[in-house]
Amino acid sequence: METSTQPEHHWLFAGISEDILQPLLAVGRAERFLPGDVIFDEGDESDGLYLVLAGAVRVTARGANDETFLGVVRAGETLGEMGLLDGEPRSGSARALTMCATYFLPMEPFLDLLEGSTQVCMRLLALVVQRLRSMNSRLSELPGAISVSQPDEPAPL
Repeated sequence: METSTQPEHHWLFAGISEDILQPLLAVGRAERFLPGDVIFDEGDESDGLYLVLAGAVRVTARGANDETFLGVVRAGETLGEMGLLDGEPRSGSARALTMCATYFLPMEPFLDLLEGSTQVCMRLLALVVQRLRSMNSRLSELPGAISVSQPDEPAPL
């Protein structure tokens, strides 16, 4: 995944014409964060997508008793795609781990781009699936992970 400090050069937009991309970039905004700064909190309204152009972001979620570490989003990656796609509130909190440069893309204009660009839509879908697979792998390694009964075995009651 190639990184760039220019949003129009982000891998998500590779090969997308400037005519299609420019309306979205025109309403986006560059944002900078210091280590520890809150980018968004769990439960906040999902209002758009962040392209992480430089630095790293720590993503956590509230558990039953404490905070659960979900991962680190680094330069060249995106942040906030789940809420962008389903319209639900933020499912986790994002805080700058290092000095960060991001480019924020508002929800509605980004969704308009997805409707007009199969390439961007498929790239975002592939990213979501990749993150889901990664989370599945992490969950399967947890101690006490739930085992699945074989089809020929009766399920416990």
